[in-house]
Amino acid sequence: MDLLARREHGVTELSRKLIQKGLPDELVYAAVDRLSDQGLVSDLRYSESMVNSHYQRGQGPQKIRYKLRSNGISDEIIDTALDDLALDWEDSLQKLFDKKYSGIADRTPSERAKQVRFLSSRGFPQEMIYRLLQGSDS
Repeated sequence: MDLLARREHGVTELSRKLIQKGLPDELVYAAVDRLSDQGLVSDLRYSESMVNSHYQRGQGPQKIRYKLRSNGISDEIIDTALDDLALDWEDSLQKLFDKKYSGIADRTPSERAKQVRFLSSRGFPQEMIYRLLQGSDS
């Protein structure tokens, strides 16, 4: 309960943490199942919390999707969380680009390549990045 009081956890993540603390596997799985049945642990709630948190930090959908998958969340739940929140990824990308590259007038191919790599590393799809860069050239 102490872990749940701090922030949302997914079923798999909570199970891993409790097992790492040395608790028996069967006991952990039974307890986490009970917590899930009671609605105290929810993969969907956890996913929505993670999506929102990482979105606010300027991370893109691909990076968020990867992070959730690595925490044991199914693609179906990830898709639901991303769709339910209806976030404006284009706007997020534009704000990130403006913050990082405002005032930089360098339009050389090497600078554009650096920009693409940076934005890709933040988890934004290539198509979205290229649309943004096409618009910023105008």
